[in-house]
Amino acid sequence: MKSHKNLNDSFGFVALVFINHILSAMLFFLIPYIDYANIMGVLSLIYYALTIIPTIIKTLFPNFYKQQYIWKSLLKNRRYTGVTAFCFAWSHAALLIWQRSLNFLDFNTCLQYFQGLSSIIIFTILAITSNDESIRTLKTNWKKIHNLTYLCLFILPWHILDKMFGHWSYLTPFAVILSISLSLLFVTRKIIEIKEQ
Repeated sequence: MKSHKNLNDSFGFVALVFINHILSAMLFFLIPYIDYANIMGVLSLIYYALTIIPTIIKTLFPNFYKQQYIWKSLLKNRRYTGVTAFCFAWSHAALLIWQRSLNFLDFNTCLQYFQGLSSIIIFTILAITSNDESIRTLKTNWKKIHNLTYLCLFILPWHILDKMFGHWSYLTPFAVILSISLSLLFVTRKIIEIKEQ
């Protein structure tokens, strides 16, 4: 029974990634002047936001959280949403590396793309450990490792503003507003949690 559920979950995850790749390709052809790699980056940001928002809503708006099934569903399926964010982040990175012929063996390239490189490393660590076996093996350390996700809340706005400076697309304002809003909401959540202790 459990393996059947895991199979359904895996199928749902693959379908989610596939459908979003199709939608992103359609966006690329329908909206002019938007780089396909940036569409992948924004999709990654959206899915990353969906992993963060439920816990923020739960703390800031507990009554609203209880009344809306969607937040509980997102929280329950956060693992798959996070791995989806990871897939789009890697698509975004791979396209940019290919388009710009980036060499990460060059120290200057690593410095120039520090924010993106840091985010992709964190997403990779989270994706690799997003399974039951890792939870059993790492025990209490698993939660500490997955708290790295909150570091991305502060890296991503910096990454977007730095890399899109001077050549914003139609998607850039949305990405900037979403990333900064997530950071501010997280800080508000932490202040509330400290006050309640």
